[in-house]
Amino acid sequence: MYSVTNRIMVKTGHGDDLEEVFSKRGSVQNEPGFKSFELWKLQKEDDHEVYLVVTRWESEDDFINWTKSASFRESHAGPHPDYILGGELANYDIKLSILSD
Repeated sequence: MYSVTNRIMVKTGHGDDLEEVFSKRGSVQNEPGFKSFELWKLQKEDDHEVYLVVTRWESEDDFINWTKSASFRESHAGPHPDYILGGELANYDIKLSILSD
């Protein structure tokens, strides 16, 4: 399994805006090899808010194919919101996953 994260820094007070954007965008769940999407919020930062986007895929190829799809272009279209201070992508091969029954 393969996972991609995006650590997004947002101006204080705009976390709800980012959450709304993610709740309304895209159809990634319909892409081949897609496993899951999660949006995590860091509990405390003094001068900004931090979110982590976590997606899981069957394989790296499935993720790459999504980045070349119409679904990806649609979900990333439009102007870049000015409340986003930056992002940092990281890609992982998942070596161990333990799930509850």
